[in-house]
Amino acid sequence: MLLSFRVANHASLREPQELNFVPTYGDDGRPAVPVVAIFGANASGKSTVVDAFRFFATAVRQSQARWLPGAPVQRRPFLLDHESRHEPSSYAVDFLLGGVRYVYGFSVTDREVAEEWLYAYPKGRRRVLFERDRMTMTYGATLTGERVAAERMMRPNSLYLSAGAQSSHGQLGAVWSAVSGSLVIGDSSRQAVAEIGAVGALMYETLEKGGLSLGGNVLAAADLGVHGIRRGAERNTEFAAIEARRSGEPTWEEISEDFKDAASQSMEFIHRIGDDEFILPVDAESAGTKTWLNMATMAITTILDGTSMWVDEIDVSLHPLLTAKLLTLFQNPELNPRGAQLVFTTHDASLLGTMLGDQVLRRDQVWFVEKDAGTGASTLYPLTDFKPRKGENFERRYLAGSYGAVPLLPETAFEDMLKKYWGARGEVVSA
Repeated sequence: MLLSFRVANHASLREPQELNFVPTYGDDGRPAVPVVAIFGANASGKSTVVDAFRFFATAVRQSQARWLPGAPVQRRPFLLDHESRHEPSSYAVDFLLGGVRYVYGFSVTDREVAEEWLYAYPKGRRRVLFERDRMTMTYGATLTGERVAAERMMRPNSLYLSAGAQSSHGQLGAVWSAVSGSLVIGDSSRQAVAEIGAVGALMYETLEKGGLSLGGNVLAAADLGVHGIRRGAERNTEFAAIEARRSGEPTWEEISEDFKDAASQSMEFIHRIGDDEFILPVDAESAGTKTWLNMATMAITTILDGTSMWVDEIDVSLHPLLTAKLLTLFQNPELNPRGAQLVFTTHDASLLGTMLGDQVLRRDQVWFVEKDAGTGASTLYPLTDFKPRKGENFERRYLAGSYGAVPLLPETAFEDMLKKYWGARGEVVSA
């Protein structure tokens, strides 16, 4: 369970920024909020927050196993000044594992890991597991087990935590799993169109076998006209052959393109019109159907695993009520007993209000990103900074600019441009 995520010098996030999950209002007893929404204008840096966490999780997951020796670190430093591009980029998380708070982080340059650290707080006091300065390791008594094997495997451009997991170190492996198991989804509309079959093949069937009948329940509940999903017999052989060739790809984001394509073509959607049943291929389904199946299936998988799900532009191709329905799955402690978390960016200001009589988001679940026009750097800040009153209309005040993080619309620039264009041509547009 994440308690915070900190980042510095990643794209527009030049100065250190923190996304804090610790509740401001501890009335439900949970140590971290299950949902965080990030609002902001276009190009404000919302997607950069998700991208920063994606880089963090990918580095932990892949740096030892998949990054080539001597290869540059594919980071994205701030580029709008002359210093930041030469300074390290830093990432860190606070999280709970087995009821104990841990802090793990690292800083990287274009060529190497500059620093890396892991601390535990078993009784509220810091215990060092390890600290790293380039290739020099310092260990604390809290880190048990074999340490040398991971240190020998570690490279200048790989993380010691990743090497520890690769060397089957039990303590480091548990931490590695906790910080690398999150699901990060980019533009949900593109992902929906490109990867619907892979979602269905890798997640849908697994959940069905586990007793969760998603095809009829989830899709029919969204009133999409779909009452079930099945694997098509014609493409099953081809799909099975490609599936058999998969070489241990451990994560959703690393699935090969041929596997996704074959999986997509193997899926068929069942529609019922009156007493008749019609089978449609995936290409015949709308972007909304694909996006909803992706989001719902991934959300349920995340909840069952007790991990976190980060989504950029969650509202693309989804009605606000469907987005709100996803949020309620994470918000309800009975449905989400393992403390899974959903972090998403959105432009949908209706999520700041009420739907069906309930407030969708609490005040401590709302964050904003705003970019400074003078420097090009983004700042991340919570709604609670404004100390809004209970019952305040967050949606109306946000759109009115009371919290910032809204586009600065030119009052008449577009109108004046078009009037000048038509006027220069002597054309008059009738009312």
